[in-house]
Amino acid sequence: MSPNEEAESIKASNVIDMAMTFTAMIRLFEKDSKEKISDQLHKSFRQLSRVSNHQEYEQIHSEFCNWFAGRISTARKTFKNKPEKPSRPASYGHAAKVFDISVKVYVHYCHLPDSKTTVMLLPFLHGAIDNPIMNFLKSKYPLARIKAKTIATLEILEYKALQDLITEHIQEEFQGKIFPVQYDDIMWHRLNRGDGSKKPLKVQRPGRPAAPA
Repeated sequence: MSPNEEAESIKASNVIDMAMTFTAMIRLFEKDSKEKISDQLHKSFRQLSRVSNHQEYEQIHSEFCNWFAGRISTARKTFKNKPEKPSRPASYGHAAKVFDISVKVYVHYCHLPDSKTTVMLLPFLHGAIDNPIMNFLKSKYPLARIKAKTIATLEILEYKALQDLITEHIQEEFQGKIFPVQYDDIMWHRLNRGDGSKKPLKVQRPGRPAAPA
């Protein structure tokens, strides 16, 4: 490995580590989970430069989420005046949130593995779903009949239904001019400001490929 290759490898590892922290999810899982998740994200992200269409990206996404739901468990929790909360297998919703936020940081924010791949991948990235976004979509589209109350009980079919609702809301409010990964950022800020404000935030954004016209 050349010095440049070594530097790029370390850079990718550092970005993945930051991305995992950004998910705010790792503390929910058993204490030995972080290294396992990091290794699997590395394996998944190494495939991104070879993606040539939406179906290939969906395959990487699906493989990670199925691995996660089958191998990762939540941490056991003890409370002072409440019954213990036992460890349980992670849900598809847990897995998807970890992947969708991590790949957003890796591709959308950091333009990895390279700028050309970022431009190609950006339309494929899913909108990350946390509890506030899920509850917003359930309230806005009650006929969708999403039964999950939190992402801890969100499984694959309802996750896909929520992605469809994100696409629908993008068309309704944003005239299809943003990608799902951008919707995630917009809605997170709206819902976490507590006032439902649609005023743009005064933050510096990194350069990014243009959204579809």
